[in-house]
Amino acid sequence: MKFFSLIVLALTMFLMGCSEPTERIENKLTDYLQDDLKFMVAETMKASKGRDGLLDTPYYRVKDFRLFDGAEARIYAAYAEVDFFIYKDIAMHEKRKYRYDVSTRGWDRYKKEWKFGADTLKN
Repeated sequence: MKFFSLIVLALTMFLMGCSEPTERIENKLTDYLQDDLKFMVAETMKASKGRDGLLDTPYYRVKDFRLFDGAEARIYAAYAEVDFFIYKDIAMHEKRKYRYDVSTRGWDRYKKEWKFGADTLKN
């Protein structure tokens, strides 16, 4: 019985060591979102051959962020839904959805779609 308890304790400690701290997952998301925003701006500038029509400071808003635990977290540990605002005179934004893949320890963008409407939280 003692041997079984030691195995369970060792397995628990191993699994706890494999999980990533929430702060690191959030920091990785911030880096990923910054890269996505830069890419979107660069892509638009290349297509339009300039910054005309772009906001002076393009930005994004995290609309939903969730951390999973238990059985839900075996494959994906977190979820984020983010709206990107880059256009000055067009009431349109891009909604992107992300999930944190436990096996690769990285964020995965799995959905992109354009939405009509301005930022409702903008002053």
